[in-house]
Amino acid sequence: MKSVIVFTCIFGVLSCSTAREPADRSFATPEYLAQPGLAVVKAAALYERGGTGAGVTVAVIDSGLMPSHQEFANRLAGPGYNYIEDVARVVDDPLNHGTKMAGLIAANRDYRGMHGVAYDAKILPMQFGASCKDRCDRRTEPFESDDQIARAWTDSYAQGVRILSNSWSNALDAHLLSESHYRQLMPDSLAVAKDLTGKDVVFVFPTGNEIRREPLMEAGLPYLVEGIEKGWLAVTAVRNDGSKITDKANACGIARNWCIAAPGGDGGKGNGLLTTDRDGAYSEATATSAAVAMVAGALAALKSRFPEMTTQQLRDRLLQTANRTGVYANSDLYGQGLLDLDAASR
Repeated sequence: MKSVIVFTCIFGVLSCSTAREPADRSFATPEYLAQPGLAVVKAAALYERGGTGAGVTVAVIDSGLMPSHQEFANRLAGPGYNYIEDVARVVDDPLNHGTKMAGLIAANRDYRGMHGVAYDAKILPMQFGASCKDRCDRRTEPFESDDQIARAWTDSYAQGVRILSNSWSNALDAHLLSESHYRQLMPDSLAVAKDLTGKDVVFVFPTGNEIRREPLMEAGLPYLVEGIEKGWLAVTAVRNDGSKITDKANACGIARNWCIAAPGGDGGKGNGLLTTDRDGAYSEATATSAAVAMVAGALAALKSRFPEMTTQQLRDRLLQTANRTGVYANSDLYGQGLLDLDAASR
């Protein structure tokens, strides 16, 4: 295979114009292998069958996006919306979280750095949180942004998006709550979630990173709210090599029937998933937030493989084809098992 300029990009050197496509067209390129989660979920098998995310858009409801990053060239479905400042464009990412998630979902396959699970998909960035005029150095609590989140979901659907990636959660245990509790905290979002799950939308949420036996509120919401499970995916995180649940990830618990495991990486340099960084280079993402992005991207890639199937049918397919062997047979920890894109794309 011809040489590929990859590692200089990984360490932040952006003058990669000499990068060139490998001669053998193999999907297991250095770029593919640089993001270790792709091999764990057997993404190359899906690519070989045409599942790259082409024609599919994922809404990233998060802290923003740095659209100038080279990995997002031709990957944005539009300017998105900043609900903090109420303007129809997303131009920054003060927390450097949404940029990382978007990269895991759909960073370009351009033979440099890394690429996303659905490298031909589009991203619609939807930015919520606190105003940077006072406290943009931390993520706002989601319940404080209920109206912003509800609008982001509604506007995403209005723009034709059916996959909503939500790498955030309210830090409350779902199994200790009720629908009335959630309605008090997130009345606008709950109403929209009920509506959109009846319209072929799939919401993807993390179980959380508190080392608990049960998931946080959003991941476990179908346990509390009747009728929304068909449009819900909870995600727990496994290590880069897929060997076991990460040291911080919450288990699937009560969400086991709609929960799936995906690579999220552990803390510490070299143990995360390589992805895009707001500074224009690359850095690592870890934990269940990263695993959510992997699953949202997988759903988009699978949609391009089976365009005749509804989004919720594909959600079912991801769950039904997950790897339940070995450690993954423990549904309390891993739900329906480890994401397997070879099996899902057959």
